[in-house]
Amino acid sequence: MKEWTNPYNPFNSMKALVWPKHFEGMAKENYLPPVQVDTDPSNHCNYDCIWCNAFEYMKNKKENIPSDHLLKLADFYAEWGVYSTCIAGGGEPLLNPGIKNFLIRLNKNNIQAGIITNGSLLNDELIETIAKTCRWVGISMDCGTCKTYLKVKNIKNINLFNTVCNNIKKLTSKIKELNTNCDVAYKYLLHPENANEIFIAAQLAKYLGVKDFHLRPVGWDNLIKTKKKDPLDFIPFLELINKQIEESMKLEDKNFNFYGIRHKFQPNFQRKVNFSRCWAAPLVLTFGADGNCHSCFDIRGRKDLILCSHFPDPHEVLKHWNSERHKKIIREIKIEKCPRCTFGPYNEMVEKVFIQDSMCRYFP
Repeated sequence: MKEWTNPYNPFNSMKALVWPKHFEGMAKENYLPPVQVDTDPSNHCNYDCIWCNAFEYMKNKKENIPSDHLLKLADFYAEWGVYSTCIAGGGEPLLNPGIKNFLIRLNKNNIQAGIITNGSLLNDELIETIAKTCRWVGISMDCGTCKTYLKVKNIKNINLFNTVCNNIKKLTSKIKELNTNCDVAYKYLLHPENANEIFIAAQLAKYLGVKDFHLRPVGWDNLIKTKKKDPLDFIPFLELINKQIEESMKLEDKNFNFYGIRHKFQPNFQRKVNFSRCWAAPLVLTFGADGNCHSCFDIRGRKDLILCSHFPDPHEVLKHWNSERHKKIIREIKIEKCPRCTFGPYNEMVEKVFIQDSMCRYFP
């Protein structure tokens, strides 16, 4: 099953090879400043998704990064030399009242910003700010109908599905009006509960004017909210899923792309581990709402992976980044206890390309 029709897209992991010095550094355990930092403005959430991967992180004290500290972070990111930040995290980022000014400061500092949100809290002011300042926005929809939306989001407000759809339409219209390069993605975490709505959702996404439809399986291995349950079984749905992906790709045109991400997972959608250890975590550092810097965003909140505190002074990071303790933290990550690995292909590239030289990389 094809993942995409055009390989030059944001979801192709091969783009990582444009960062060879970072990969060489990770292979030698000599870490450059990260390509991207993650910013978690809030660990509150107004939803309770059935697959929440930040359940443990959010069950403790609910916090927002103070507005003035968000601005400090935006300035520190520029000083440190990172290229971008993904604003998402263990909660809904738009619950932080400082998010608008944070986006404006990032834009002023030439830090590219992407934001992942459930879309329920978007308003006209935020929509215009996001359209002007963000490189991309991912709206977590995960379904094609209101009935399934309520089920997978574990909420009762029947108006929210239409509210979010209307917000998406406003956002795509504003981007078109302002002629900015902000891409909007309709994000769809695949689960047995929504496996029959892929094509319906793709049709809706195209109608709402989004540029990208991003489908990937939900992660469930080694996550607190799901680990006591039986592994998800996608086998009975594979034929249905594949048929819908094929039909959804037929909707593509110059304004709409469909991506059914498969390369990070086994054919049955279970996690794939084709590497011996974690290498690539230093591509990103997560600045959490709890005031800590988390070495891996897939398992933010684990105490053994906290590098340091970024509050009250983000410069504290410079004392710890690339230290022997930092290298030890990465080296001792037990990959068998990890959930799905977002950076699985990057870990594989470090080993196969930059350590083993399996591609004879100095020969064009």
